Amino acid sequence: MEELTVRLNQAVRYLVWKGHVSIQSTQKDIAEKMGTTTSNISAALKGNDRFLTEGFISRFNTAFKGTFNEEWILNGKGEMANDSAIVTEIPTTEKDIKILDIRVCAGHGIGFDGDENKVVGYVNIPDFTGCYGITVYGDSMYDKYMPGDTIFVREIQDKDLIDNGQPYVVITNEDRLLKLIYIEKTGLKLVSYNPICNPDGRRKYPDMEIDGNQILHLYKVVGKLARTQM
Repeated sequence: MEELTVRLNQAVRYLVWKGHVSIQSTQKDIAEKMGTTTSNISAALKGNDRFLTEGFISRFNTAFKGTFNEEWILNGKGEMANDSAIVTEIPTTEKDIKILDIRVCAGHGIGFDGDENKVVGYVNIPDFTGCYGITVYGDSMYDKYMPGDTIFVREIQDKDLIDNGQPYVVITNEDRLLKLIYIEKTGLKLVSYNPICNPDGRRKYPDMEIDGNQILHLYKVVGKLARTQM
């Protein structure tokens, strides 16, 4: 029972982290979704076996639409969260996210809104509604983003809102780049996560410096879906 209590509390912390419940009113939010009282939630989280039953775990999982692997909560088997997503060839809902092949386009400087980009699939992940999915190629961002992963990006209109050291997709007249952006006095430095060097000791993916005015479209990376999750 003690280990079950620990796993349930870990699941609740995951809900807070994902933003599904508020950190200020966690037990109240869970109670409302489950149709029970905060005192019952409190008792279950404390390991009271009158409340922490298989039925409670089932209702908890149902309330959060199968976010969790119920077998993990009950017995510690498998992964905690059901983060897998099904990629389809055609959209299944109006909120489906396009997954784009950004290597394929009719010309340079093109953003993600038009029809020039090849769509390789669609996925429905509520956390990333309004984003674009981008397939990762190459190993310049290894192992933060692996080849075959899908990253989710949201367009940034104001370049003054760039978060220093965070990953972005940068589109200029010449390139489409997935890089970490660092704000320098002389402009912006684009950095690859992979520090690998050539045999001569020089970095395979050296830093690049650009002027902010060179950026035609800017997209912040807000999440990813690993190959193993698809």
